[in-house]
This record gives sequence, structure tokens and C-alpha cells, in this order.
Amino acid sequence: MKIVTYIVIALLVVTLAGGAYFFLTIYNPMAGEYAKLQAGQPEFEKTRKELNQFKAKEKQETGWMDAARQALKKGLESEITAGRAEVVAAGSRIIVNIAEGVLYTPQSVTFGRESKPALDNLAALLKELKDKEIVVGNMTKSAPAQGRGRKRVPARDGRTLASGRSLELVKYLAKNGVTAEALVAASYPEKVPDRGFKIKDQKTIIVITAPASTSPEAAAPKQETRTAPAAQPTATIAAKPTSTPATKPTATAAAPAPQPKSIPISTVPPKKAP
Repeated sequence: MKIVTYIVIALLVVTLAGGAYFFLTIYNPMAGEYAKLQAGQPEFEKTRKELNQFKAKEKQETGWMDAARQALKKGLESEITAGRAEVVAAGSRIIVNIAEGVLYTPQSVTFGRESKPALDNLAALLKELKDKEIVVGNMTKSAPAQGRGRKRVPARDGRTLASGRSLELVKYLAKNGVTAEALVAASYPEKVPDRGFKIKDQKTIIVITAPASTSPEAAAPKQETRTAPAAQPTATIAAKPTSTPATKPTATAAAPAPQPKSIPISTVPPKKAP
């Protein structure tokens, strides 16, 4: 009987020791970590909400690109096959490079004699891109002076020619159905750093992007940031109206004005009691 009692006592001691070990080494640390997790839950939810907003904004900025790039490649298929055009997606932009011989007369601002089909095709493709910003730029070499006497054409640098070409192309596109508000004319220098394009220079560069916009969800955190500090000074003044000299005038102004004492008008002295 004593042996059984000793065994039961030993088992009880082992059980209590195991419970104490579990409480001190596993349960207690896990409870502390859980409390920290609960304390950081609001910040986690805020971060998750901001991440979802960034994902939605990224989808809005780049979700249109695949369909637009495929449509441009299909519409410019003949020029791409001939090595006179290319369509490239870079970040949140679509870049279209077209060799200058497709649209312009060499060393001139005017369009080429056989460029009208290419111009009309380009206008039809860009017209389908709704709510997009379209930057039309050019880069070309400088043109030397030509002719003599009154017919002499002065030399023009590449940037001047590029600017004139971009302006003429923007006018043509706007006249043929492309939204004028979406078009921006630009010019590039004769040489730019190599970005890996097949067509290096003497080309028309069209950059298509989605215009920047702020959704109501993205503006909500900013509104919370503005309104939160506005309530804090009021609470500070109410809690410590006399903590600093700067807050005393505010506390005094907020207190009700003291009522003036009545001034007796009669000058007759009061009668003495009998």
C-alpha cells in the first residue's frame, strides 16, 4: 500500500512539475506574445488597408497596358515587321518608336508624300485609348543650310526640327479624332542614352501613360491625419488650463465672465431698528 502511495505522490509531483514547466516556459511567453499581437492589431489592419489601396492603384495604372500594347502591335504590324516601328512596355508606360522616314520628309518638318496612310492608321489607334496621356515627341539630326539667295533655307538644329515635327503631329492627331486634352508635344535632343530600343535615333517617340489620380480611399488616411491633431490641443488645454503661460489666456477666455455687483442708487441712509 505504501508503494502505491509513493507512486501516486511521485506521479503527482511529476505532474505539478510538468505543469509549472509548461506554464513558465511555454504558456507565459505565448501569453505575452499574444498580448503584443493584440496591441499591434490596429496598426496591422491600417497597414493592410494601405497595401490594398496601393494594389488597387497599381492595377488602375497598369491594368490597361496588355490590351493596349497588343492593339498597337497589331495595328503597326507591317511597320514592326519591316523594322521601322516597335512597341515596348516600360513600367507603367507604353512606348512606341517609329522611324522618321515613315512620317516625315528628311531634314524637314513637313510630312512625307506617302505618309498619309501611316498617319491615319496612327490616329485611329491612338483614338481608341481613352483617358490616357499621350506624349508625342521627336528626335532627329540637325539640317544644314540649303539653297542660295532668296531661296536659301538656313540651318536648323535637331531640337528645333523635332519640336516642329511634334507640334505638327499633335495638330494632325487632334484633327483626326484623338482627344486634344490628352496630347502633349515634346522634343528630344539629337542623342539620348541608350535604353535598349531597336530604333536608336531619328524617330518619333510616343509615350502613353494613365494620368495620375487620387481615389477617395487614398484620400481617407490624409483626412484622418488632418483631423487628429486638431482635437489634441483642445484636450490638452482642458486638462491643464494653467500648465503654461501660453494656455492661461485660453482658459480665462473660456471661463464665464463674472457678474458685476449691483450698485445702490438711493443715497438715503437706512432707518435704525427700534
